[in-house]
Amino acid sequence: MRVLFAVSPGLDHLYPASGLAWAFRTAGHDVAVATSGVSTQAAAHAGFPVREVSPDADFTAIFPRSSAPPEERARAMRERGLTMAETLQTPEVILEKFSRVSDLMVEGTLRFAEAWQPDLIVYSRLQGAALVTARALGVPAVEHGFSFLREGTMPQRFLPHLVPVYERMGVPAELPSITSVYFAPEDMMHGEGEGWTMRSVPFHGGGTLPDWLAEPKRRPRVCVTLGTTVPHVTGVGSLESVLGAAAGVDAEFVLALGDDPELDSLGTLPDNVRVVGWTPLSTLLTTCDAIIHHGGSGTTLASAHAAVPQLALPHGADNWINAAMIERSGLGLSRDPENVDAPLLKTLLHDAELASTARAAARRLAAEPGPDQMVPRLLGLIDKT
Repeated sequence: MRVLFAVSPGLDHLYPASGLAWAFRTAGHDVAVATSGVSTQAAAHAGFPVREVSPDADFTAIFPRSSAPPEERARAMRERGLTMAETLQTPEVILEKFSRVSDLMVEGTLRFAEAWQPDLIVYSRLQGAALVTARALGVPAVEHGFSFLREGTMPQRFLPHLVPVYERMGVPAELPSITSVYFAPEDMMHGEGEGWTMRSVPFHGGGTLPDWLAEPKRRPRVCVTLGTTVPHVTGVGSLESVLGAAAGVDAEFVLALGDDPELDSLGTLPDNVRVVGWTPLSTLLTTCDAIIHHGGSGTTLASAHAAVPQLALPHGADNWINAAMIERSGLGLSRDPENVDAPLLKTLLHDAELASTARAAARRLAAEPGPDQMVPRLLGLIDKT
């Protein structure tokens, strides 16, 4: 069988689906990725044949960086995130923006699919080009989740935004057959919707590991990260209180903010803070005793799989949904960024009950059916068309 993974630009859209793509390939099926932007090179580096479907597209025009001061950008991001946590729905403004992303990608995705003739299309949430393509080819579509939010009605909400895209490609403005796959167990999910649960395979790209990561650590280690979106939108100033508190804790704090982060707003860093470039998070976490992060879905789930106690500092998007789950599931703590002090960090590192519940959650996640068991179920969708 041939399985096309249609993925929006962005590593947080590509990486969560990689485990399932590998599972199809290992089971002997042909896999290809249709994507664009940063995800193109990342998919190739992950070992997949990839088609860049919109090489000349300017996605920054859809998601421009505001010229407002960082404090104002952070406030707007926070307000949108709190609204999402209250409604448990992707905001209409995001659906509108991703309809524009889909419009830029649809022609290349459809033309490649017409030539390659996949039997099944797996797509990242919000990739409307996949919906158009699946409807045009009459093949089933699988929505691969990358958050802890179930939104059973989201395709129906997304469709009106995609009508011009369907019409431009001459495809009836109708949804294909859609099956949702969630990347976390039921007790970790929020919202309403039907779907199949699959164990996630945390993946954050490959890379050469530095010497310090191949040596025994001499004291507790804490990863500090804000993912890929927060530094771009609001900068890293929200970590000021975290790093100030770190100076009073006997631990090594690994500041993992990607390559070339703008750290000027943080001033002089404490001696126990190590700044690193791009490092595969899932591997880094195997050496850590705790993590402080923004509440992103991928980071939250990777930390849970690694049995690492978490401190979530929500910034926007679905961060508050994830932070609430972290506390409810006993995976860690949640605070506003400015409310972090040394006693809190010591609790994160040394609370025995917190460490115990994090280990128990990791064992529970490991027992979930993996992508290899999901493959035959998804292939069964083909037989029904």
